[in-house]
Amino acid sequence: MRLSISRAAIVVGVAALLEAVLSPYLTFGGVSPKVSVIGIVFAVSALRDLQAVLLGFFGGVIFDALGGGIGLFGVGALGGLVAGILASRVGAVPRKRAEVFLLSQVVGVAVAVRDLIGLAAITLAGLQGPPLGDFLVKGVLPDALLNALLAFLVGRWILNFARGKEDR
Repeated sequence: MRLSISRAAIVVGVAALLEAVLSPYLTFGGVSPKVSVIGIVFAVSALRDLQAVLLGFFGGVIFDALGGGIGLFGVGALGGLVAGILASRVGAVPRKRAEVFLLSQVVGVAVAVRDLIGLAAITLAGLQGPPLGDFLVKGVLPDALLNALLAFLVGRWILNFARGKEDR
């Protein structure tokens, strides 16, 4: 089932805007809802590979341009690229009634990868980052689990909006 690229672009843009505006207020330690990753994964899952990858990348660029993330430009773009790649690969697999569950797992993996990209960027920029073990246990794991749960709760709604009336 293919969905409209324009509807997917709207979902990705709104998700990037929501995360850039709301994430400073919804952060609990190192854990926060990654609305842009959730939007990218669910919006591009049924698109073709190149469309999904490009839309994920540009969704991350929009998030970075709006001042989101850790302050290093490119972390959101690489995270969106990874989310688009993973979502397009999982979207190509035929399945019955497990779509939201599988895409929620993809959100968890994409959030974990984005967090690790952020840590690598901090380290490569010469800034002091947290130790890897503490970051994995106290940052990446809770962040991935929280966002996978959020994706499971709102995923069906995002899919229904992105597909429109004609594809339901």
